[in-house]
Amino acid sequence: MLPLMPRRRSRRRSVSGRVVLLVATIVVFGLLVGGLTQISRQSHAYDATSNRSLAAQGAEVADQSNATAIQLRRLMSGLQTLDRPTLQSDLDEVVQGAADESARASRASSSLGADFAAVFLDRAHATSELRAAIDGLLGMHPLPVADMPATSGTGASTPTLLSSTEATNRIAAAGSLLARSDQEYQSLRQALAHSYGHAHLPPSVWVTDAQVWQVGSVATQVDLASLSPSLAATHDLVLRTVRLSPPALPTASGSPTGPSVLSPTTSVSVAVVISNLGSVDEPHASVQFSLTPQPSGGTVTLVRTAAIASGGSVTLGTVSFAVTPGMAYLLIISVVVPVAQTSLDGTSLQKALEIAPGT
Repeated sequence: MLPLMPRRRSRRRSVSGRVVLLVATIVVFGLLVGGLTQISRQSHAYDATSNRSLAAQGAEVADQSNATAIQLRRLMSGLQTLDRPTLQSDLDEVVQGAADESARASRASSSLGADFAAVFLDRAHATSELRAAIDGLLGMHPLPVADMPATSGTGASTPTLLSSTEATNRIAAAGSLLARSDQEYQSLRQALAHSYGHAHLPPSVWVTDAQVWQVGSVATQVDLASLSPSLAATHDLVLRTVRLSPPALPTASGSPTGPSVLSPTTSVSVAVVISNLGSVDEPHASVQFSLTPQPSGGTVTLVRTAAIASGGSVTLGTVSFAVTPGMAYLLIISVVVPVAQTSLDGTSLQKALEIAPGT
């Protein structure tokens, strides 16, 4: 019997070792599960806090967005009753409001923050497309931004002109994008309410009547805007100032009006400022300068052209004429008026010039 004793002891040691290993495994597994559970709890708490923060920040953005949506609905319902400056100002205000709301939404921090920002980015894009479509239809452009450097009066920001069909399709597309943003926002509200923290966002709806944004309804609005007297394009180019170099010599007080006498010279330069008082940009505003020797002689004609935005003014490039001291001339400056311009007031000027004899 004695030879069997070592084997029994060996088996006991083997069983004991397996028990120790099993216990150690259970302890490690328990620690691991406990650690993961603690991490999960901390993660859930963080998500709940982030979601509540998103709801708090988002409520302010949503309220502002709702106010901008009301502005847009009012604008679209009375589009044809507005005048061009008011329409452009209202469009710019809606676009700026949507852009500001998108910028605020992009700063929201949450696992759902990207979805929240995407909603307001779509709204900003839709309003920008809407403005471009209406501006393209009517030949308008966004108003200059305050505190920005003034331009020379050119219409560089003028959008590409659009046909009624093109404008209709682009406006309807903007409406579809706004409707999609409403659906995405509602889905986000539901997801946030069922996520950690059970936070709540207020409603935010831009499209309250889907029919308004259908192609047929939009086409009717576009036609009304195109035919609206208050939105009709007006052309009105006028001369503002005319400067001669050398300048005319002063005349005695009370003297009868006569020719402008210039100092002895062999060259006369003329510079003019032209203004666009119309409601549309003039990309090819032209002024014609003619100088004719008196009592007879060959006329010399020069033309200067510039682009002038609605409400803007530009100084045209200087023109120069060769003259002879001691001779008289007739200078005629005429704006080449657009075909649709009805008023000719302030569009031309005639000056009788005398060049003083040389000494």
